Amino acid sequence: MGKAVLDTERFLKKIDDTQRQLELLKRDLMKNIQPTKVKKSSLYGSVKGGDITEEMIDEAKRSLFRELSDI
Repeated sequence: MGKAVLDTERFLKKIDDTQRQLELLKRDLMKNIQPTKVKKSSLYGSVKGGDITEEMIDEAKRSLFRELSDI
């Protein structure tokens, strides 16, 4: 075998070794990743004085969403 063939084989082996190392690193990283906990929001204490009424919901919708005529 010629020198070029040996250099090519050695280079391809280095690439294969590097790919294997990357896969191992990726696996280790995935093992260590913790799923993020979703914080549940609560409306407790957001509204003073009791139950939420339909009027309160309608007022909140009006303040959040524009009328179609405004677009």
